[in-house]
Amino acid sequence: MEATIVKNYQIVQISDTHLTPQNAQPANNQQIDPMLKLMQVFHDIEATQVHPDMIVISGDLIHEGKAVDYRQFKTLVDREQVRFGVPIQVLLGNHDRTSAFYTGYLDKPVQPRYYYSLSDNGWDFYFLDTKCGDLEPGYLDEQQLRWLKEKLGESNRPALIFMHHPLLGAPLENMKYSILQNGDQLQSILKGSQVKAIFTGHVHFANMFIKNGILNVSADSTAYHINCSNPKRHLISEGTGYNVITLSDQQTSVEQRPLLLGNTTIKAFNIPSTDFVDPQIVAQEMKRVFR
Repeated sequence: MEATIVKNYQIVQISDTHLTPQNAQPANNQQIDPMLKLMQVFHDIEATQVHPDMIVISGDLIHEGKAVDYRQFKTLVDREQVRFGVPIQVLLGNHDRTSAFYTGYLDKPVQPRYYYSLSDNGWDFYFLDTKCGDLEPGYLDEQQLRWLKEKLGESNRPALIFMHHPLLGAPLENMKYSILQNGDQLQSILKGSQVKAIFTGHVHFANMFIKNGILNVSADSTAYHINCSNPKRHLISEGTGYNVITLSDQQTSVEQRPLLLGNTTIKAFNIPSTDFVDPQIVAQEMKRVFR
């Protein structure tokens, strides 16, 4: 039986909010409070009369926060859900702290991973956890990959994946050390599936590419932008952007909305190697997560 898509379905994707924990300074020398930038995004959604069916915040919610910070973030999310009358889905990024998130945001016993799925308007949505412990790069564990494969096999509905770390594509050649480290395993599972697009964040610059027939889109950050064009030295500036995604039975379209892009470098960091991370380092960190 084919899935029935009732109407166009709109999703606002917000990513890498990097909200500042209590008694800390904004990450990476930001001169503008990242909370103000996030509020500017919500204001722009309302002012331009975007009427999303769902809002997704795709990781790095709090910049290395504690449970109290996630409780405050939950209050913010609840308030914005009331304002827009739609659910706000969240997932975790490398700068999130899983234990603090479970305790402060979910108010549930701590688990090593946070991933889930839901269905709406004839679509399936998968929200994956690509955290590799507290390391920068991403990794999908075997249990999560098996879960995804089983879920995809149970449905013939078109599907989207949201996760923090992107797959490797042409715009991300200088970011191999930072992106999903086992993207080949994910792509193997997606072969022949109904997944139409993958939406990510993490790299702090908007980009998109098609890989094996699947649209891949990374949203810019609401907190700060990173220029990675020089493989040896990446530059950070103030920046705020978000995506508006529209789904129909004919196409998936994305509007990338930049609200702020500063031209002053507020921090720079050197990159010793742009290659993928040593698999032993990844394996050791994942062993620690699941011990």
